[in-house]
Amino acid sequence: MERDSKLDAEIIRLYESEPNLHTLPGVMFACVGRLVDAEVVSFTEFHRPSWDFRSLISVGDDPDVRARGMQAFAKHMHSHPFWQHDPAFYGERALRESDFFSDEEFVELPIAKEVFLPSGARRIMGIAFEHAGYVVTVVGHRVVGRPAFSDDERDRMQGFRPHILRSYRQSQERTLAALTPSDRLRLAFPTLTPRQIEVASWIAQGKSNEEIAAILGVGLDAVKAHVKAINSKIDSDSRRAAIAIAHTTPPFADLPPLWKLGVQG
Repeated sequence: MERDSKLDAEIIRLYESEPNLHTLPGVMFACVGRLVDAEVVSFTEFHRPSWDFRSLISVGDDPDVRARGMQAFAKHMHSHPFWQHDPAFYGERALRESDFFSDEEFVELPIAKEVFLPSGARRIMGIAFEHAGYVVTVVGHRVVGRPAFSDDERDRMQGFRPHILRSYRQSQERTLAALTPSDRLRLAFPTLTPRQIEVASWIAQGKSNEEIAAILGVGLDAVKAHVKAINSKIDSDSRRAAIAIAHTTPPFADLPPLWKLGVQG
């Protein structure tokens, strides 16, 4: 099979960048834009357990227009599996709007009229995958007047998909490795006070109440009161819960912009 030099070049750039979750979207924008000649690239993450949703695009836009577009997309996304970005439907494929709709059909779709065409987007191609509870989609867009994505470009995007997945896994690992126990507890439980975060961090490092009292220079009763408040806020009566959370909670909620979706399936 003949090597694709364009694909090889973007694979090399992707791994050389060594992104974390903060920088990965920008890397995707550049790589995918060059790879398939897309003017706009979007990167989205949906966390199934919490319904947290992060959506970023490669070009700036009006926040109000974007919010309306997202609401319209949520309203119409269930009209076809292509819009839902379900990894089970996409599989390992890169899919295009032209795989499912003719030109005449597309321009009459409510989702096209309310979401894509008003923003100038016409041609759409993306991939989707799931990792550790996160559904991730990367989509390239072309503006009105541009040709449909070709079979060669589809194959190129499809060939890039496993490398995007691997890079995403590595990005999560890099981001988590850089977080302190305090960072993770703060992300998981924003209602904890600074002092409670401090106490919980020492708990996560295996310190006893007596040791924490000595470290902080406070009375044992004060530490016990903080521990009681912490357990109440994390809905646990076990010190093991704070330890586990301090070492495993993903940093997703710290990556703006962040929206809570209220879309019903």
